[in-house]
Amino acid sequence: MGVPTVAQMIAKVIELRDKVDAKTKAYKESIKDDEADIDLLESLLLDGQSIRTANGTAIRVPFTSFRVVDRQVWFDWVFDAHQDQMLTAHVAKEAVKEHLDEFKKLPPGLDMTMIYRCNVRRPD
Repeated sequence: MGVPTVAQMIAKVIELRDKVDAKTKAYKESIKDDEADIDLLESLLLDGQSIRTANGTAIRVPFTSFRVVDRQVWFDWVFDAHQDQMLTAHVAKEAVKEHLDEFKKLPPGLDMTMIYRCNVRRPD
């Protein structure tokens, strides 16, 4: 049989990806009713604070999220005296890429790691 050609390897990746996609879709479809039942039962259990039974315990856990509704007011307040407590050091990747493209260097205080990965696409 020998070593497969590049074209054969690409075709095999696409074939296997299609197989995985089909199995994933079938699996997700097969559990859809079970997930809906779980969601319904969990919403019914939300009425109690904490319920302990011989079969297990249902605990109501709070989830909190925040969003900025007035960006300027928020930034003014944070930069006035609350930077240390309210900001994280996440990097806006696209903005850094644009800066690197324009100025041919990274902004101060950053490092960059580039990882290559093989991306196989279908023919057009």
